[in-house]
Amino acid sequence: MDSKFDAATIMVAVCVAAYAAIMLACIAHGFGLPGAQIRHLSMGAALFIALPVALDLLRTPPGKAG
Repeated sequence: MDSKFDAATIMVAVCVAAYAAIMLACIAHGFGLPGAQIRHLSMGAALFIALPVALDLLRTPPGKAG
């Protein structure tokens, strides 16, 4: 099964992620969290999500995607 990502797919994914981040920031501001704390929590969440993805990509040998 071939899976190909085109530019439109990547652009939609980035826009959806940005929209979700903006909405979560608005909700956090509504709860009274200061901007610095929101930035620290978002960086921690991004690391928590991106680290397993990066490790999986590094673990897979070239040409053996899937």
